[in-house]
Parts: sequence; C-alpha cells; structure tokens
Amino acid sequence: MPNSLKTTTSSSRAGDALSIRFKALQKHCLNHEHVWDIGCDHGLLGLSFIDHHHVQSIHLVDPSGPVIETLKKKVKDSYITIGRIFITHSKGQDLKINSLSNCIFIAGMGGKEIGEIITKLLPQLDSSSRIVISPHRKILELRELLGQLPISLLSEEVIFENEQYYQILCLSPEVGHKVPPFGQEMWGSEVGKRYREHQLKHFGPHTDEASKAYVNFLVTSKSLESSL
Repeated sequence: MPNSLKTTTSSSRAGDALSIRFKALQKHCLNHEHVWDIGCDHGLLGLSFIDHHHVQSIHLVDPSGPVIETLKKKVKDSYITIGRIFITHSKGQDLKINSLSNCIFIAGMGGKEIGEIITKLLPQLDSSSRIVISPHRKILELRELLGQLPISLLSEEVIFENEQYYQILCLSPEVGHKVPPFGQEMWGSEVGKRYREHQLKHFGPHTDEASKAYVNFLVTSKSLESSL
C-alpha cells in the first residue's frame, strides 16, 4: 500500500513534522467539523487532519492549477481515504462552501487578500463555524476591517518561528467580542512582550496616523504593564 504521506502529514504519528505555526493553527479544530485549508499550497496543514477521525471532511483549496494537480497526485498515491478529501481549484474569494460546522484556515496570505476572503465567506457561515487566520502582512489594515465586520474574536496569540513573528486569530461569525485594532490578550505572553518591542522598532519611524496610533498603544500598554 502506498504510504508517501505517512511520515509527513499524520498528526498522530508524526506530529513533529508540523511547524510551530501549523500546530498553533491546528489546535483550534474541534469535534465533528469540516476543515477547509484555503490557499493550501502543499496541503500540509489540511492533510495533518487525516488521522483526526472526528473531522468530517477535509477541503484543500488553492488558485494554482499546478498546485492542485500535485495535490491530486499526492492523495491518489497515498493511503488517504478519498471520500474524506476534497481538492478544489479556486480563489478563496470565489469559494462556495456548505453551511455546516466549519473550521476554516487561511494562513500565509496578505491581510488584504484574507480580508476579501472573509468578507465573501461570512454570509455562507453559521454561528458554529470558526475562521482561523495567520496573515503575513498588512495586519493592521486587516484588523481594522475585521473590527467593522459582523465577526467576533474568540482568541488571539503571537508565535515566533524561523526568526518571524506570526499573529494567529480565531474568529467566529457569531457577533460578540469585536476584533480590537491592535490586539489585546496576545501581549501578555513572553513572546508577546518580545513582539511588542519588535513592533515598536519597526513602526516607530513611521509617520502615518495609523502607525503613530499603534506605537502610542504599544508604549501605553508597556507602561501599564510595568506599573502593575
């Protein structure tokens, strides 16, 4: 039996193959859900759920034709049960999904693209679904947009991997706690504190109003923390 994916995608037998960021994303998947990996590229995150028997189905979505063909061949040549895997050639902005309980992952894209995808997906989701994102850039702009959408923040954190910081936000279509523009709970961890210093150095020289507001928030939060 072909087993080309057994050493790279099985979360129960080879969990260490996943990066720190992917593990942080993966933990947000709950029971009896349909997993969507949008902009999946190599499919590593989505395929890491193949041994999670509580997952109803896994949907790998990417706009690249060559990526889709590679994924189809990878799945065909592996031990994966085809009935649980669905591979879709599509941009996230054009995607049509079911209204069941979904856990939707969008990672490795810019904030503008993620914002467009979320805006298109929201009307298709019920309140039991979650969207888990990890943008690469334009995070302030994305958070500003999210704060205007009918969506709530369930949790947020920042991780550090390969000399890079990554924000991870878990969102719900059920209106509740609004997404704060500059973050809230992620600054309290040790990684969060280092991230704040990194952000102060990066945004400190910027003169636009959004950057100045962000720097002011970071300085103020640091001062409040020091006074406790």
